Amino acid sequence: MNSYSIIEQFSYLGLFFLLILGGLGVPFFPEDLILIACGVLISVGIIKPVPAILISYAGLILSDFMLYWAGRKFGRKIVTNQRFEKILSPAKFLIIEKKFRRHSTLIMLLGRLLIGFRTQVFLLSGITKVSMTKFLVIDSFGSAVVLSIMITAGYLGGKFLESVQKGMLYMEYIVGFLIVVAIILIIIYLSYKYMTKSNNHTS
Repeated sequence: MNSYSIIEQFSYLGLFFLLILGGLGVPFFPEDLILIACGVLISVGIIKPVPAILISYAGLILSDFMLYWAGRKFGRKIVTNQRFEKILSPAKFLIIEKKFRRHSTLIMLLGRLLIGFRTQVFLLSGITKVSMTKFLVIDSFGSAVVLSIMITAGYLGGKFLESVQKGMLYMEYIVGFLIVVAIILIIIYLSYKYMTKSNNHTS
């Protein structure tokens, strides 16, 4: 069962938990694709826009905060933990940490906007003890931007597919009409040829 069908079947609850799983880096549930799927489902009327957007926003911020809290609680121990080593290895941590301490605001904002850096940046925010208020303010802004872009993309994509389907239906009607017109014209032409031949023979 893919993300689209889970959201379709379980509606808002499925959307919320998928975003939590995606935000925590669980494979097969990428955040961006879930948000795009949300936009598509809004466009076809399966879910309503206001609750879907609010739930998606809450899911993004909660999953980000869980990573921040894990980094803040476990500190540098998290870097040597086997469960998190694939996400944030000691080597990556040393490289990012120096830049992070100088440009924490910019890196946190880019971490939310760029795919592939979110988990590491949020863990690092907690490990380096960025204030909770600063983290939530920056993450709230970044999440709003990502949410707007991805859901809008999904919505427009859904409307485009819908218009293509309608367009194909119209094309079937047009082609059918043209075939009927062509048959009528052929019948008229053949009748005309038959009548002219008949007139030639009688003359």
